[in-house]
Amino acid sequence: MSDNLIFTHDLTAIQIASLCDLSFLATYSSFQGQEEDPRRLREQYFHAYLDAALKSERTPYSLVGLSDLIPAMVEYLDQQGRKEIKVTAAICFPYGSVETDFKVSETRITTAFGAAEIDVVFNYKRFKAGDIDYARDDVKAVMEAAHENGALAKLIIETYYLSPDEIKGVCHLAEETDVDFIKTCALGWASGPCLTMEDLMIVREHFSRGI
Repeated sequence: MSDNLIFTHDLTAIQIASLCDLSFLATYSSFQGQEEDPRRLREQYFHAYLDAALKSERTPYSLVGLSDLIPAMVEYLDQQGRKEIKVTAAICFPYGSVETDFKVSETRITTAFGAAEIDVVFNYKRFKAGDIDYARDDVKAVMEAAHENGALAKLIIETYYLSPDEIKGVCHLAEETDVDFIKTCALGWASGPCLTMEDLMIVREHFSRGI
């Protein structure tokens, strides 16, 4: 095991928070069925999320939002003088099967508006079906779009749905397509345990950049 590994029990809560993303991924449909207008409710919760993120002493590394929220996130952090907090766009989240052109367009728009990083879900369904070239070209196109505007790009590979050999294959694909970081899974969307230590060690062994 690498001597450079840092264990969470050696860190303070503030240090751990500084390594983490804080996400707001609610859509209008998340608030349907309430007495109040869903749009108004979403806006209220969004602003409460922003205020809580900045008032806490446990400052996050990044605020993550859906594409329509990115301009407001960037503007708010700028107004508050908190440019040390990154803004990350969740591209076409949570659907990795969205067509490449949509992913690329959303990536270009959100990074142009100031997103410093993007999160995009890997099209694991096409990969598992054997359409490796499509999956590779999809990732490559999004990475290139992100890097055009100087943004870092993170690929959510959804380890829950992949076998160990498939995880290795995706890691090699990510190496080839200039992925900056691999995220193992979108926590909360899988129907079972999102991540195992075995999955994590496979990614670490077969992907040379960030996790």
